[in-house]
Formats: sequence, C-alpha cells, structure tokens
Amino acid sequence: MLPTNTIAQLPLCGLMLIMTSFSNGNNKVAENFISAFYSWDATKLKSLMTEDADTVAILYYQRWAAAANYEVKARRPCKVEANETVCAITVTDDFGSAMGYEATDTFRMSVNDDKVSAVTFSEDDPPIFQELFQWITKNHPDIFTGPCFNMFTGGETPGDCAKAVARLAREFMDGRGEGNSDAL
Repeated sequence: MLPTNTIAQLPLCGLMLIMTSFSNGNNKVAENFISAFYSWDATKLKSLMTEDADTVAILYYQRWAAAANYEVKARRPCKVEANETVCAITVTDDFGSAMGYEATDTFRMSVNDDKVSAVTFSEDDPPIFQELFQWITKNHPDIFTGPCFNMFTGGETPGDCAKAVARLAREFMDGRGEGNSDAL
C-alpha cells in the first residue's frame, strides 16, 4: 500500500504529464508554423492556422519578410508561457543590413486542436527603425499611399512595400552619414 501523501500526489503527477504532453503538442505545431513561415511556404503556413486566426496579417508579414530577405540567424526552441506558445527567432534582413542591426521576431501563438488559432508577432527593432518611418512619412509620404498602403492591415503589396522601405533605409542612412538634417 502506498503512503497517503504518495496517493495524494498521483493525480498531480498525472495532471503534470497531461500538461507536458499538451505543451509538447503545442510546441510541435508552433515549431511547424515557424518552419513554414521562414521557408516562405504560404500554403503550409495557412494549413497550420484555423480559419479565425489572423491569416491576413501573418501572410502579409511572411511576404514582407521574404521580400526583405529575412535570414534566420538564431532559432530558439518554442516554449510555453502562460497560455501561449512563444517562439523567438533572430534574423538578419535588408533593413538591419542597411541600418546596422539584427532583430528578434517573437511569435506568440494560441494552439487549439493542433492548429494555430491566434498569433501575434513583435520585434525588437531599435529606435532607429522608428526614426526611419518618421523620416519616410516626412520625406516620402507617397510610400504609405502606394506600396505600403494598408501595411499589415490588408495591404496587397507587402513585397513592394518591404523593398521600398529597404531602399529608403539605405537612403536614410546615407543622409545621416552626410550630416543631412533631413535624415532625422
């Protein structure tokens, strides 16, 4: 016969095994999502998401990243935090190359029934990236009514947008190096 305190711990151990199994399943889905995203496989990526996931923003971001030549520099294993699976991937891209930095994309996913049901993404671009967008707004406002119209909110030309922003990042940095006051 097991001691009383061992009997009380059995349900807890079972719950922990179930949670670990659940977490591992979510991590596998999340890892597959990240692989599809960075291999530029939109069909596979879409197949990993539920119909109510924010596929418009994710597919836009994927096309933006492909056009900006995102290259994975460091891919950490996805991990469970609270009720989300979190994946952090450090990349190099045309923006960072022009402006002298690398960034980490962080995807936060909810996984239900082996599909991503919700996903948000953030990056840790340095303040100079925001300065670039302020400079573009001031000096090239047509970018936001042209290729970057409805950027990340239903815009239809993410590749053209990313290429325009990368081109302008190089122009912005050239202007900064010459002491051009318009660069800021």
